[in-house]
Amino acid sequence: MVFIIFQFKERMKRLYVVAFAAALGLAACSSHQKTEHDHDHENDGHDHHEEISQKLIQYNDTYELFAEAEPFVAGESADVLAHFTCLENFKPLVGAVVNALLEVNGEQSQAKAEAVSPGIYRVVVNAPKAGAGQLKFRVAAEDGVNELSVPVKVFADSHEPHHFLEEEDAPATAVPFTKEQSWKLDFATALPQSKPFGQLIKTTARVEALPAKTRTLTAQTSGVVQFASAGIVGGSTVTAGQQLFTITGSGMGDDNAALVYQTAEGDYELAKAEYERMKQLADKQIVSQKEFLQARNSFEKAEAKYENLKANFNSQGQSVRAPKTGVLEQVRVQNGQHVSAGDPLATLASYDKVQLVAGVQQKYSKQLSKISSVAFYTSNPGWRNLDDLNGKLLSVGQRTQESNFLLPVYFEADNAGEFVPGSYVEMNLTTGSEQNEVVVPVTSLVEQQGNFFVFVQLNPELFEKRQVFPGSSNGYETAIKRGLSADERIVTKGAVMLKLVSASSTLDPHAGHVH
Repeated sequence: MVFIIFQFKERMKRLYVVAFAAALGLAACSSHQKTEHDHDHENDGHDHHEEISQKLIQYNDTYELFAEAEPFVAGESADVLAHFTCLENFKPLVGAVVNALLEVNGEQSQAKAEAVSPGIYRVVVNAPKAGAGQLKFRVAAEDGVNELSVPVKVFADSHEPHHFLEEEDAPATAVPFTKEQSWKLDFATALPQSKPFGQLIKTTARVEALPAKTRTLTAQTSGVVQFASAGIVGGSTVTAGQQLFTITGSGMGDDNAALVYQTAEGDYELAKAEYERMKQLADKQIVSQKEFLQARNSFEKAEAKYENLKANFNSQGQSVRAPKTGVLEQVRVQNGQHVSAGDPLATLASYDKVQLVAGVQQKYSKQLSKISSVAFYTSNPGWRNLDDLNGKLLSVGQRTQESNFLLPVYFEADNAGEFVPGSYVEMNLTTGSEQNEVVVPVTSLVEQQGNFFVFVQLNPELFEKRQVFPGSSNGYETAIKRGLSADERIVTKGAVMLKLVSASSTLDPHAGHVH
């Protein structure tokens, strides 16, 4: 979107000094100077075009351009002061090479901009001829080359700007906030979103380990359990391959794991020796091929049985190791306890991904198939979108839970410490709607005496405090029922600071921004 805002002011010859009031830290932020607007067409002679300036605003995916320029007059030079803001963090552009190009009806004029201070570049552009043109800025920075283009008008003589450039009075609720001030704060602006914003369902969700990330370790033989260390307790972290338990054999026969292992090991060694002996005899044709094949077959069977037991058994019994790195959710046996084959020993889980199980009232059952966004609340940092953690809907339960008669809704999300398995989190489910609404971040809203306001950008250094009427909210976004349109850029971070400024200063509608 391109905005061109014109205003009478003094010639831009110096940078203003940003001042913060001690009481509020940001109040009394106006370093704007009042300019008299006496435009008498009969007496002034139209020979003071140097007192007129125009504001040029443009955005691309990388930068915000806010330029203040003298009128462009054919055959004359114009002073342009450009502010460049990086949209990634709304901080000033530094270390870049900026070039300006003014193109009018095929004729061009180029000039290199001078870096005045962080984010501010000054350039003097010669206007080649009168007519509609484009002022293009080419920005070469570490992250690549970008171009921003703004439509401008080049006048035939110095009299025309007085007829064309008209000052617009700022609203009484307008708040000045300079780029130099916003660069020092956690500040951002953005366009509202226009999207479906339907039914809001407030609930809670239990944090659980994902079933696919959970594994129950079982005994493969009967015997007595011996813990590998004193650290084998619920909640402890184990690594892949770490020994957890040993099950020593008891009794005779198949119940004695150690005896089974030792027998298999002996059978393997015996079959191996017999196979190697028969192979040598077969090479000398002392034994028949049939006898050799029988020996090889016996060896391969004994080897397979031994290797299978070797992976999980030793001479003391079954060796139970962690198949993967994770957390012992629960240890289900005690040291010295007798177990049978198939009995559970422990539950091992990974918490890098978790399952969130929300309980939803039955009256919302028809809306659950239209869930469009999910927000959850934790103590730090507060409300967040589940999409931020690569979250997704797994399934919607088709029957209520017996414990609370709520419909279970299952979600999956990455976990980098935000969730504690076994705990509960607040959750807001938003269902889709056929009608788009104007949606803004909750950080853009400020409350005053029960009313809500947003700061609408008139230009990157001037904002209108406007009352809006919010609708439903999912915790991090709010639908606006009235007072704002989707094409009006608003302050999304730093609105509280502007509220302080608006409470401590009154804008002169004819105030100019003097550099």
